Amino acid sequence: MNHQYQITIDKPIDYIMELFLNQDNFKHWQKGLISFDNLTSTVGEKGSKRRLKIKTLVGTVSMVEEIIERDLPHHWKATYRTKGVLNMQSNRFRESEKTTDQKTIKQTVWDATSEFKFTGMMRLVAKAKPDLFEQQTYQFMKDFKSFAEDGTSVAGN
Repeated sequence: MNHQYQITIDKPIDYIMELFLNQDNFKHWQKGLISFDNLTSTVGEKGSKRRLKIKTLVGTVSMVEEIIERDLPHHWKATYRTKGVLNMQSNRFRESEKTTDQKTIKQTVWDATSEFKFTGMMRLVAKAKPDLFEQQTYQFMKDFKSFAEDGTSVAGN
């Protein structure tokens, strides 16, 4: 199951990277995030791992994130593993500009690709409720955009 998403954020790429990489900000744009624990001494670098606990529609899920590529500000790729699910997440960022009322605004275009692989009972869940997996990545992106542009946080929701 593959999904592609794109969102444009009205902020420059350097600012977006500051927010994206600061794990203290995760709670502001990853709705349902209960906690995270760094499993390696390096944080946010290629090869680093962290355990995430997220409340979802089907209960609390614990997963391990591993960063497998990092070439920021342009590319960031990670895997997320939990029982029966492997999500390979690829994120590309590029800066663009828009002009309005004689004013130029720097923007960041975020392209994301999620590839899900399922085993065991999760195959049945994915077939019965594919939107559970499809919608979460895009919702995180929309929530990140709101946090970056307006300071709107999903923490506590």
